[in-house]
Amino acid sequence: MVGILGLALGLGIGAASFALAPALDGRWQTVDPVRGATIVDRVTRNERTPLLFVPDSVTRDPATAATLVVVLPGLGGIGRDLAQEFVAAAEADRWLLLAPSPDYDPKDANESLQAADLRVDNLIVALVDQVMERPPLHVPPAIDIIGLSRGAQSAHRSALRHPDRVGALASFAAGTYTMPTSLQPYPLGIGNFDVWNHPHPFDAAALQHVRVLVGVGTADANPADVVRAWDSVGGTIRLERASRFAEALQQLKVPSRFQTYPGVGHAFTPAMRADTIAWFLDD
Repeated sequence: MVGILGLALGLGIGAASFALAPALDGRWQTVDPVRGATIVDRVTRNERTPLLFVPDSVTRDPATAATLVVVLPGLGGIGRDLAQEFVAAAEADRWLLLAPSPDYDPKDANESLQAADLRVDNLIVALVDQVMERPPLHVPPAIDIIGLSRGAQSAHRSALRHPDRVGALASFAAGTYTMPTSLQPYPLGIGNFDVWNHPHPFDAAALQHVRVLVGVGTADANPADVVRAWDSVGGTIRLERASRFAEALQQLKVPSRFQTYPGVGHAFTPAMRADTIAWFLDD
């Protein structure tokens, strides 16, 4: 009986340790350096709390520049889950991974789609600014952004809004795109863009300094998965919309690449991760 109890206790402790392991990893920190500093804070924090992954390579040498990479998950997703895909690259290449888990959709009937989009962008900018000002980190002003699905929608719109602050963008499987060559009202195109950009006009010339990777699976082609309002500017499926967005970037002479993934549906794959890492490093 004692042996059985000991085994059960050991298994329980082992399971608890495994479950707590992600929270105990001190490299994952809250963006606020004061809150979340202790083990208790890390164990009890909400999973949607914006996190910053600070690799050991940066902690050992904070004075040397480190690239800030913003990681935006899909609708309802957790930023850390997607950012975890880039931990090895972050350690190897001195990347700080900023992983928010935004509430993308309008919060209530009084918040429009445009207002919700701007709210999320304001959140991203505020978090980036906090990291930039965080001692003793040395972060150059140009950031990289990766977005998946709904996160890709916010990611590419952040690049359209802040081309002076974005060095490279990797956008995968977005459901909608703001077409930078269309004058239809924002967020379909760039009509009235300044109204939702504090109020700065769209700067096509500045966008030419942003390197953009647009990726999508060839099987990500179900018309029922995307909203119909974008059909006229982007087409009826994610695959077609990604292609048209990439074509628009080429028309504006934005350094970009359109990459398809044969047989892949609405998912993030190791090939997408590898292409993102290569894209961000090829500066």
